[in-house]
Amino acid sequence: MLFFFGTRATKIGETPIKNTTCNFCSQPDTFKVITFGRYLHFFWIPIFPLFKTQTAECSHCKKTYSENEFSQEMKTAIVKAHELNSPKRPIWHGCGCLLIIAFFVLPMIFGGIYNIFKEDDGSKDINEENDVRAEYLNEELSRVTSSLTIETDSIAYDLKECINLTIEGIETDKIKYATALNKNRLLVLLKVDDMKKIKKSSRKELVYAVEECLDLMEYQNIDEYYIGVDGKWNLLMVKTPYVSDLGGDFADLSDLYTFYDEFENELVRKRNDTLMEVEIQSTE
Repeated sequence: MLFFFGTRATKIGETPIKNTTCNFCSQPDTFKVITFGRYLHFFWIPIFPLFKTQTAECSHCKKTYSENEFSQEMKTAIVKAHELNSPKRPIWHGCGCLLIIAFFVLPMIFGGIYNIFKEDDGSKDINEENDVRAEYLNEELSRVTSSLTIETDSIAYDLKECINLTIEGIETDKIKYATALNKNRLLVLLKVDDMKKIKKSSRKELVYAVEECLDLMEYQNIDEYYIGVDGKWNLLMVKTPYVSDLGGDFADLSDLYTFYDEFENELVRKRNDTLMEVEIQSTE
């Protein structure tokens, strides 16, 4: 794309001067000084003013003098003439600055004001609520392990036994698990560090296998599954009653937040209907 920019000049004043003599025709008091205002432009739109230049012209012989040709008497006469009537630069020489302010600065100001009012109307409380759910989810992700026992997580223990018999192509013994219950919802988290050995199009089979195993285990009072599969660097797949993201390369952790909905002062995590129940009191 071509960008047209540079400097241009326009005439901004013309002043006759006295007590001078033209060196070419020797006529007295025939000079007029023309002042030009130079400005920077972009696509011929003035951006901001630069410096002024001057030329002197003899009205008798039409001889033109540049600034470096001015005699001392001409310079003195020009100073006195401009003290009485100095050429003023037009406002439009700097109109580009106003456009920059209108298109860039003002939107930033209004955006800042909007964000202030947005926080005041309660959006800050919503963000804090999301932070709480993220905190719980990160805690669950930190608990995933491949060394499972019935006493610590019986659902994950049974699930691991079933997956080991169902899935091929990866080292199932190295898959890490963690589960939690919130009322009738079951959260199942898996971490597979060597998922790259499986093609992206086939990775969703792991989620399907988890669902089949859970159905075979027939746990009572569980109506909804929230399944997340974590890779070496990020969450890879999510499947909930509301979201199904099984692309196999990236999934959003926030899709699992709904598992933690509908609790106020405590979150109940159960490992088995008959084994143990752990209550985590929320901080106030």
